[in-house]
Amino acid sequence: MATERSDKLHSDWRASTEKFDYFVLGVVGALCAFVGQSYKPGRLGFNPAALELIALLVLVFSVVAGFRRIEQTLIITALNSRELHALEARGGMAKNMQNGSTLVNEATGQFFTPEQAIRRFEELTHIVKAVQPPLEKAKTAAWQYYRARNALALCGFLLLLAARVWSAYS
Repeated sequence: MATERSDKLHSDWRASTEKFDYFVLGVVGALCAFVGQSYKPGRLGFNPAALELIALLVLVFSVVAGFRRIEQTLIITALNSRELHALEARGGMAKNMQNGSTLVNEATGQFFTPEQAIRRFEELTHIVKAVQPPLEKAKTAAWQYYRARNALALCGFLLLLAARVWSAYS
C-alpha cells in the first residue's frame, strides 16, 4: 500500500525523469542545428566533411530516439492510469460486495445490483489483465529508446569532435 511520502517521491522522480529527457533532447537538437548551420558540404569520401555529415546523421537519429522515448513514456502513463483506475475501482467494489446488498458509487451516484457489481468487477479484472502486455511492451521500448538516444548522442558528439579535429589537420 502506498504512502503519501512514497507517492510524493515517485511523483518527484517522474518529474525529474521527464525534465532530463527534455533537456537531453534539447541539447542534442541544438547540437544538430549548430552542426547543420555550420556544415559545408564537400566531396564524399574519406575526409572530414563526410565524417561531419555522418556525425550529423547520427545526432538526428539520437533526436528521433529521444522523441520516441517521450512518446513511449506518455503511453506508459496512459496505460498505468487505466490500470490504476481499474484496480482502485475493483478494490472499492470488492470491499463493498461482501455484504451482498446494492452498491452505490459515491462519486457518480450510480447504483449496482449484486449481479451488476459482479459483472463490473469481472470487466475491471479483464481491463487490468488486458493492460499488462502493452504496458510491458511500452516499458521495454522506452528503455531501448533511452539507451539508443544516449549511445547515438555520445557517438554523434565524438564523431563531430573527430571531424573537427581532423579538419584542422587537413
